[in-house]
Amino acid sequence: MTRECGGRLGELDRTVGLTGAFESWRDGTSPTIDAIFRICQAFDCDITWLLNGYKGGEDAGMLSALVYIPKYRATLSGGGGSFETTAEVLETCPFGEVWLRKKGNPSSLVLFDVAGDSMAPMILSGDTVMVDRFRTGDEGRFKGGIFAFREGDTIKVKRLYTEGPSVRVLSDNKAEAVDYQADLTNFEVIGEVVWVARDLL
Repeated sequence: MTRECGGRLGELDRTVGLTGAFESWRDGTSPTIDAIFRICQAFDCDITWLLNGYKGGEDAGMLSALVYIPKYRATLSGGGGSFETTAEVLETCPFGEVWLRKKGNPSSLVLFDVAGDSMAPMILSGDTVMVDRFRTGDEGRFKGGIFAFREGDTIKVKRLYTEGPSVRVLSDNKAEAVDYQADLTNFEVIGEVVWVARDLL
């Protein structure tokens, strides 16, 4: 990337659409989730390659059967809202490439843990969800799918449903949380939940 931009960090910032980000990362800060995906889109690179330095593919031999998806330390709240929103990658998890592509483009998929039971029984506290960053609603409209989203300083996982100009935030477990209208002035969709993993023991 630096070669493509002549080694200038400012030029990298302009290419990705950020200000001072690359210099900050060079000095030790962690990039945000949004910044990671901006880089992938700007340079047409795979997120697995960006995080790990290698990429799957049919020409890469047996290892290409696996694609590594980043799992973030940030926790999605299935309750009132999680303040653990860091974009630090906790680990990368291997998935079969053929299976993974049925869920979405591997470069757009990320994993989060969930805390809280407001989406029970579909999603329980302690579950891990796979989120497709490219699925952010049908032109900003929602039909009841389960989405990860940022609201103010917290991130949540709930059903979203468009009602006229507003968006309703819906919980499956009404005993844990009440439905409400989202504050769209401080609201950003991370992506749609496409898969859930759960420990049975």
